[in-house]
Amino acid sequence: GAGALRFWQWGGLGLVVAACTAYLVYSATATSAEYYQTIPEVRAHPAQGEVRVLGTVADDVERLPGDEVRFTATDHGQSLPVEYTGALPDIFKPGIQVVVEGSQGKDGVFHARTLLAKCPSRFTAASPIAK
Repeated sequence: GAGALRFWQWGGLGLVVAACTAYLVYSATATSAEYYQTIPEVRAHPAQGEVRVLGTVADDVERLPGDEVRFTATDHGQSLPVEYTGALPDIFKPGIQVVVEGSQGKDGVFHARTLLAKCPSRFTAASPIAK
């Protein structure tokens, strides 16, 4: 009767909500798990395409003309030389964690297309500079 119909309507709605929730949890964890690689992972399995790599900025930051910066990213005792051209986040300095996105050249240097600096709670991109 009417009670059984109401049960199936609410039960169906519950299944849809549960399925949507499960998908959202899965997609959120899947993307965050693949958000970046560590330097040891990149060293062990050099990628042929673009990758995101997490590392800590070493003390060898070299600022060059034309917004170019060269530095070494370190992680778990391994290092990766990085070249990046573009605006730097305000908090960029030795000792902070960064995620660089780009590709590794045949010369072993990681050519970053984007650079994000990790705040204590999140990653921040460079803020545009008004000219």
